[in-house]
Amino acid sequence: MGHWAQLPGWVSAALLLALAALPAALAANSSGRWWGIVNVASSTNLLTDSKSLQLVLEPSLQLLSRKQRRLIRQNPGILHSVSGGLQSAVRECKWQFRNRRWNCPTAPGPHLFGKIVNRGCRETAFIFAITSAGVTHSVARSCSEGSIESCTCDYRRRGPGGPDWHWGGCSDNIDFGRLFGREFVDSGEKGRDLRFLMNLHNNEAGRTTVFSEMRQECKCHGMSGSCTVRTCWMRLPTLRAVGDVLRDRFDGASRVLYGNRGSNRASRAELLRLEPEDPAHKPPSPHDLVYFEKSPNFCTYSGRLGTAGTAGRACNSSSPALDGCELLCCGRGHRTRTQRVTERCNCTFHWCCHVSCRNCTHTRVLHECL
Repeated sequence: MGHWAQLPGWVSAALLLALAALPAALAANSSGRWWGIVNVASSTNLLTDSKSLQLVLEPSLQLLSRKQRRLIRQNPGILHSVSGGLQSAVRECKWQFRNRRWNCPTAPGPHLFGKIVNRGCRETAFIFAITSAGVTHSVARSCSEGSIESCTCDYRRRGPGGPDWHWGGCSDNIDFGRLFGREFVDSGEKGRDLRFLMNLHNNEAGRTTVFSEMRQECKCHGMSGSCTVRTCWMRLPTLRAVGDVLRDRFDGASRVLYGNRGSNRASRAELLRLEPEDPAHKPPSPHDLVYFEKSPNFCTYSGRLGTAGTAGRACNSSSPALDGCELLCCGRGHRTRTQRVTERCNCTFHWCCHVSCRNCTHTRVLHECL
């Protein structure tokens, strides 16, 4: 398995912080050699982030593959974009699954998402798809913002586009984002097993979703806003929109197995393909998420499986959906308690320039899984 397959294991809590610090570390290293970063204490070569977390430069650890380091060097400015895209992907994962038994938990240490990434289940598929989408989305946006030296806006759309509008402006460079994402993210995947094919497919599904959700934006030109002529460009979707689509595809993910043409004449490339486990189902499309292993139930703690369980999770006692106490608590029941909460209320803006508020106290009813 490659570095990205551990992210994946590659996205560790230390690495998310380290990615932001690496440009300065690389610039300070006159030899140009790339240094891996680990989250351990040392008396030398110490970096400290804003939260006083010690990040140590450790030359023996290569958190990025050789190809990934080369891509970073060839595209000045892209490191912060990759880091930002990964962090946005983690936040989006947590948002999309906040009300489910598996709520995209993360923890400090070398494996941000825990042992779930070592399985071939739906949750693993979503993690790979959303992180791949996050990198592509962030890089494409950074190109149009001028943050990366090797790319700019997508200016290929020029000239008339319709009877009352024409192409112009600054389109987000989704083609560069997809190409870089494919080269950077997929480069860590090694092997030819089912997990390899699953990871590559879900990585591409994330990038494809970003591309397919792009929308045309326009600006009007004309006397008094008459909009007789419009200039239009292509704009990236929000990562929330991408997450919504990927979560729906998570619910409808395809269970797959190795394809087998049953012919000795088939090439190796032809044999390396995914087919639905159920022959009655259609083959997965490039947009679909795929998996090959049943998910744990996530109801109870298991150190072997790396599941925390749902005990102590807040639930909605009046909801029949996944966030309801019956489903979220796996039939174990729930406890109800009250909590007095003081919040700012009745705020008023005074010219100029301050806001005054009252403190309001009310009782909140909380339901928690047993």
